[in-house]
Amino acid sequence: MIQNEISYYEEFSKKFSQYLNTYLGDNYSVFYSCNKTLDFIIYDLEKQSGITIKEEGIYIPKLKVDIVFAIINPDKKVRLILIEAKYLNQLSLKDYSQLVGYLQVAKTIDLGLLLLIQKGMSSNKLSNDFQEIVRLKKLPMDWFIDMKKINEQYNFKTGIINYLPAGGIDWIDTADINGISSFEELAEILRM
Repeated sequence: MIQNEISYYEEFSKKFSQYLNTYLGDNYSVFYSCNKTLDFIIYDLEKQSGITIKEEGIYIPKLKVDIVFAIINPDKKVRLILIEAKYLNQLSLKDYSQLVGYLQVAKTIDLGLLLLIQKGMSSNKLSNDFQEIVRLKKLPMDWFIDMKKINEQYNFKTGIINYLPAGGIDWIDTADINGISSFEELAEILRM
């Protein structure tokens, strides 16, 4: 059987949910949906959680996305995390650009993670050019978008994670460029 990133969505999502539940505690609920258009994912997450996520009149684009998590706090407030998954030896800048593009179009999701599902045992998780941009602190990971023509503003924050199939989840350290770099930090953001 040919393996691709879709083959690992369920395995990764269960493990990621377990980690989030550990860091957030029993007061929070975590749901996920995979490999559909964003409007269907939102509908699926609403069915699973019993909570309205899409406010009346809000447009949800029909982007085909990999994984979206809905985290529901004790006050029933919902936060969404978009995961863009790649099954590769290492990530490149174009992979990160795809995540950022999706978040710019989605607008209602303020957290995004680029996921490397590790194919092989590469010690370098980022391509040389991508690693250099991160090292030189030239990669924006905490975004503020001001769409003057339609008088809208929104922001989102990103991070990069690595998953070894049947293994653990590791974070790429992007703290110097204001990226999400740990489950502790993600949990803190979700509690805000």
